[in-house]
Amino acid sequence: MSFPTFEYPECRRVFYGEWEFGVATFIPVCENCGRFVKADETISFTYDGPPKDQANATCSKCGRIKMMFEGYL
Repeated sequence: MSFPTFEYPECRRVFYGEWEFGVATFIPVCENCGRFVKADETISFTYDGPPKDQANATCSKCGRIKMMFEGYL
C-alpha cells in the first residue's frame, strides 16, 4: 500500500536500506493521531521486496503502529 506524498509534502522521512540497492522511504507520522513517531532501527522486508505488514514504529499516544510506506528511491 502506498500513500500519496502530497499529504505530507514537507514532512521528514525515514529511510531504510542501502543507496546502491534502493532505499525504502516511510513517513514517520501516526495515521491515528497525526503525531510524529519513533521509527524502529531496522525493519523486515518480504522476500520479493516490499516491507512486511507489521508495526515498525512507536507512537507516544497510540503505541506500536505501522508507518506509511511511500516507496523506493
